[in-house]
Amino acid sequence: MNKVLFLLVLVTFSCSDLEKEAHLGTIKTLESALLTTRETFETIKVDSLFEMQQRTSDLERSLKQNYHSDTVNLAFGRRVDNYKRMRRMLVPLGNVGTKLSNAITEEATQLQLLFQDVENGFGARDKYDEYILLETKKCGQIKLLLEDYQKTKTEAFDIYNNEHKFLVSFVEQIMSIE
Repeated sequence: MNKVLFLLVLVTFSCSDLEKEAHLGTIKTLESALLTTRETFETIKVDSLFEMQQRTSDLERSLKQNYHSDTVNLAFGRRVDNYKRMRRMLVPLGNVGTKLSNAITEEATQLQLLFQDVENGFGARDKYDEYILLETKKCGQIKLLLEDYQKTKTEAFDIYNNEHKFLVSFVEQIMSIE
């Protein structure tokens, strides 16, 4: 009787150790994916966003103050509209960058705490799968947020690179005529 009870306890603990190792492995994978996301974000993050916003606002103000025409060339109007659209992208880009940075930091903390809980057997063990699934979804959302940030940044910088020099030289020409 004692041998059967001992074997039953041994099998139960062996199964829980296998689950524990699987959970820890999954959490480690999530941590490494989050680290990759953080490194990608740090590489593409825009530090000079405020300066760029200032330059674009100043240029737009100069254009409004110095360009007076009763007719507008359609191609020129499209370029100015594109530039204004880019300027309006910069504020949300900064907001998404801040949210992304905060989300990555919070998720890293959550994953560390979950890892410690699973490793030490704290909390509701039967809900570890749910917790891991929740953290997996959060990591997926962070990755989507990063992709959105990258797409918006690329679009804004393409427009900036295409239009800023043209509009600066245009405003300088107008100012030199006056």
